[in-house]
This record gives sequence, structure tokens and C-alpha cells, in this order.
Amino acid sequence: MEIACQAARVMVTAGGSGIGRVVVETFVAAGARLHVCDVDREALATLQAAHPAIGTTVADVADAAHVDQLFTEAQQQLGGLDILINNAGIAGPTGPVETLSLADWERTMAVNINGQFLCTRRAVPLLKAAGGGLIVNLASAAGVFGFPNRTPYAAS
Repeated sequence: MEIACQAARVMVTAGGSGIGRVVVETFVAAGARLHVCDVDREALATLQAAHPAIGTTVADVADAAHVDQLFTEAQQQLGGLDILINNAGIAGPTGPVETLSLADWERTMAVNINGQFLCTRRAVPLLKAAGGGLIVNLASAAGVFGFPNRTPYAAS
């Protein structure tokens, strides 16, 4: 399936900085319409100051209620969805696995795994209504190569 970026309706998670911000800037340059979420309110304000047409939502993708609000706001702003970029992820704790807390493990999994699921679950009906679309799930090479003392990150 081919989707032109000109006027495509795109959502980017964790798009306020880093790789997500580069993805956002690339879609802006291609003429896409965007809705971006991030946990960093200031990063979103900076993004919106640079690109006033971009819709933004402060949201933690690990929280189902936040994701519901995100998709409600994106639907209102964009009128649908053509592309979802699941970029949100955290590195999690560093240390030998036997020293990590269950809470640290669960938080990393909640953002890195559950966040992609929650966003994808909400995006699919919108993509179907649009006649199809794209979902891109970003991941790290840590899943292939692993990193010492980064068990939750490598697993997710």
C-alpha cells in the first residue's frame, strides 16, 4: 500500500525531542498533518511554537486513559489517521537483573510494550476507517544485541 505524505494524518508518540522530533520534522517537511504526544510538556510547547499547526497532547502511553484522551484529541484535530509512529520508549533501570525491582521492570514494559499495544489498539479502527494505513513501531538494537545490565530494555 502506498500512502503519500502530502496531507497524510500522522500521529507520533514521544515526538517532542530526540528521534521522535526528527520524525515529526520529516513529516512536516513532507506536508503531513500531525498530532504529537510526549510526557514532556515543555518539549511539546517548543514543538508547537515552531509548528503551530501541529496538535499536541501531554500523554504517558503506558496509561490507557492517557492514550484514550490522546486519540480523542487527535481524531478531533485530524479527522482520522493514516500513519501511527510508535516511538515512545524508555531505557529503564541499569544494573544486574537480581538487583532490579519489579516496579522498575514493570514501568519499562508498560511504556515500551504496553504503550505500543495501547496506541495500536486505538489506531487500527481509525486506519480501517481511512481504508488502510501504516503503523511503524520503533525499536532498539538492544533487542538483538542486548546490553549488559539493561535487562528490561533489552527484553522490551
